[in-house]
Amino acid sequence: MPRPRDTINRQKKVYLTLVAVGFLAMAILAFVEKYMTTALFKTFLYGAISLFVAGNILMYIGIRCPKCKAMLGYIIVFSAEKVDQCPRCRINFDEELL
Repeated sequence: MPRPRDTINRQKKVYLTLVAVGFLAMAILAFVEKYMTTALFKTFLYGAISLFVAGNILMYIGIRCPKCKAMLGYIIVFSAEKVDQCPRCRINFDEELL
């Protein structure tokens, strides 16, 4: 049986990848803008911004406690220390679920 932390880490990796790809695409577009047509640039820019924003929104509302489904969001991603338990139901993320 997987630990709750495994589920949370899997979600976190997917959402952070979306944010990183969107940010990387925007950085690349900043350098290649002068070589692209305006219509093509806007298309890629809107796609990159959409990925970046969608990843941030999913990171905020998509990372939930496996037991009580409380939103953990940025608490688990950007906390200074390791979050060991859900702030709402107090499930330990490192113990296996029964």
